[in-house]
Amino acid sequence: MKHTRISALVALVVVLLLGTPRAQEPQRAVGTVKEGVTAVLVDVVVRDKRGQPVRDLTEADFELLEDGVLQKIGSFTPIQGLLPSAGTAAAPAPPAAPATPEPPNAAGPAVTAIVFHGLELENRKRAVQAAQAYFGDKEEMQDYVGIFGIDLSLTPLVPFTRNGVVVRQALNRMATGSAPGLNSPEMQQQRADAAAAAASATNAANAATGAAGAGNSGAVGTAAGDARLAEMQANIVSGFQDIERNQSGNIASDALLAIVRSLGRLPGRKSVILLSEGLTITDQTARLYYGVIDAANRANVSIYTIDAAGLRPVGGQRGVRDMVAGVGNASEGGYSTDAGGGAYTKVLEANEFALRSDPATLLKQLASETGGQSFTNTNNLKTAFERVDSDLRNYYMLGYTPINAAFDGKFRTIQVKVKRSGLTVAARKGYFAVRNLGTSPLSDWEAPALGALEQKPVPNAFPVRAGALLFPERGRPGLVPVIVEVKTAPLTFQPDKDGKSYTSDFTVLVRFLDRDNQVVRKVSQHYEIRGELAQMERAKQGEVVFYRESELPAGVYSMETVVHDAPSGKSSVRFSTVEVPRYQEATLRMSSLVLVRRGETVPEKDRRADNPMMVNGIALSPNLGDTISKTSKEIPFYFTIYPAKQGPGPDVTIELLQNGQVVTRLPMPVPPADAGGRVQQLGRLPIDQLAAGTYELRAIVKQGDQQVTRSSILRIID
Repeated sequence: MKHTRISALVALVVVLLLGTPRAQEPQRAVGTVKEGVTAVLVDVVVRDKRGQPVRDLTEADFELLEDGVLQKIGSFTPIQGLLPSAGTAAAPAPPAAPATPEPPNAAGPAVTAIVFHGLELENRKRAVQAAQAYFGDKEEMQDYVGIFGIDLSLTPLVPFTRNGVVVRQALNRMATGSAPGLNSPEMQQQRADAAAAAASATNAANAATGAAGAGNSGAVGTAAGDARLAEMQANIVSGFQDIERNQSGNIASDALLAIVRSLGRLPGRKSVILLSEGLTITDQTARLYYGVIDAANRANVSIYTIDAAGLRPVGGQRGVRDMVAGVGNASEGGYSTDAGGGAYTKVLEANEFALRSDPATLLKQLASETGGQSFTNTNNLKTAFERVDSDLRNYYMLGYTPINAAFDGKFRTIQVKVKRSGLTVAARKGYFAVRNLGTSPLSDWEAPALGALEQKPVPNAFPVRAGALLFPERGRPGLVPVIVEVKTAPLTFQPDKDGKSYTSDFTVLVRFLDRDNQVVRKVSQHYEIRGELAQMERAKQGEVVFYRESELPAGVYSMETVVHDAPSGKSSVRFSTVEVPRYQEATLRMSSLVLVRRGETVPEKDRRADNPMMVNGIALSPNLGDTISKTSKEIPFYFTIYPAKQGPGPDVTIELLQNGQVVTRLPMPVPPADAGGRVQQLGRLPIDQLAAGTYELRAIVKQGDQQVTRSSILRIID
């Protein structure tokens, strides 16, 4: 990063620095961890060769393994009910065995969320008709049903109810919708055409450049110039589709996560019926998608997926194969001369998306890994509803305490076996061994970092600095920017097998816990650094600065920071306390007082007006406790004032104290508030004439009869 001397006095925001002056051993606050034995519950559906539920099994018929190790089943509860609860009758289930270790439990009202996801009109009508036929015309249903729609957002159409009239009215409204799904055949064909056009245009540009010479490659009217224009047009289309795919994946995953969290508050097995033409999950949205799977498993929610397109013709099934073949053929032109990755990279991305576009791929995964079932390539959608109903009232709940009691963040596989032959078993596939997850989704790369919090003593493998700042912005009084700094030298950088490149894999995670030890916010970033092997030593001399903005209600929080190095398994943990005051918009407010380590000019196109750490186009990096050499001659500092709407403008006084005694006191000019109602104050403190030692820099802001003070500690060395 380029260092920038900051010489002007301008206006800024109030911040509280919570950094450590040196890499000391981290200490956990007393009482922040609740010890106890954790039990794992697994609901299991067992069916015979005819697909009928098996209802006469006993505890002795089951074997349950975690990571291949046989576990002792601590609780066994068979849940048995009649099939079906609504609609036409199905084949009768076999009678229960006369002797079981526990009396069977009659299934009470079940809870199901029916989710219509981005369906084009005809497929939506087909899905609605199947649901209507299944629920029938009863005024009061046996089970609770909630109906939701996912398009550009999550729309709750019916709260969970047993009122059959309300459900039928909602289904009628759903049938009249007309928004096309992202994965409709037309949209898939448009993506295939765009991908092929982009690849062909790139190849044409490469060929034309080779024929005409590099010096003429940009001239409009030449073969190379025309090819470049065609490539630009194709890239505009494909670029928008990338944004569209990411948006679709985020909306679908966030919506499903919200539904799963809500269902998780209820006991027993719950279900989600997802009627979709296919999910769109990219590299950017995969974290949320897998977070849905983990959350569903923890909440005993089984997801049943239905390809609402019904019976697809052979040509439609061949579409995905043709997309893969098409982009593969387009890659024969080789690499592009562009520095951004070129045709081959684009082809690989299009190929991966083509595979993900197959409705069976992600829908089946979502169902199988949550103990549900996927129904594809069939027009008999009613069968799916009947299967869900049967599973909800015919299953076994197994409970066990894991032999491996460590919360190490690793994924523990669960395998349920039945000793009787010829039966199929459906159950969740496993869980991450993490305590106190909160409500946010869990990524596989976050789990080891959270596992580091459970080690005693907590690890301190390499230096890490972390700080939380307070910026009570208008409309965002609980804004808390988080900064974590870590040098790359102690992290693992290793050569790839190809002998030409290197990789590094680490995670930065920060979470806030309230007074009840409940996780209220979690932010993180997974870093996979790759580069040429010749540049590996240079990469080791760098620094990673993690910056995220969170919003917290007023209160006192424990802030936990973890940096986890995946190849070595080493971590460093930091603990601190953050207090978010209760603010009123009409009163004088102030941010933390920040010592500035450096500033970097941000290109105008990348500037964000509401970034609290940006002043006049310069992004400021705070000093999180580093000592300051007198050779620097001065230290920039920064804070923001949020004046009260009424009364005279604020006055600012800057004080420097040592051992509680004022060394110097000076007034600071205050410019008018900007359009956002804030005054960003940026100044410099000369330090070359100060004796080495520890000082307190204090900013005092007065407006009428109101006064706010913020301070920060600086340590000066010769």
